[in-house]
Amino acid sequence: MIFRNKRSELEIIDQILSLATEDIKKTRLMYQTNLCYNLFNEYLGFLLEKEFLGVKKGNPIGKIYYTTEKGKKFIESIKNVLYQVM
Repeated sequence: MIFRNKRSELEIIDQILSLATEDIKKTRLMYQTNLCYNLFNEYLGFLLEKEFLGVKKGNPIGKIYYTTEKGKKFIESIKNVLYQVM
């Protein structure tokens, strides 16, 4: 049996988008993905730039992140690729 220590970039993106299908705050998302602050912000910036994630502003508890429709379609594509490889 082969054990892997690291996740691929696609696995990390899949995890972020999957967690954000239900509205989530940035800190909780970072903790649940188990990424350091700097690396998490790189992924977050990329996903926001590509419009896979959106931000709900004006919430009294801060910014809330969510997976957009484009992001949900991307999740399905990722899952197809990951399951074909594994």
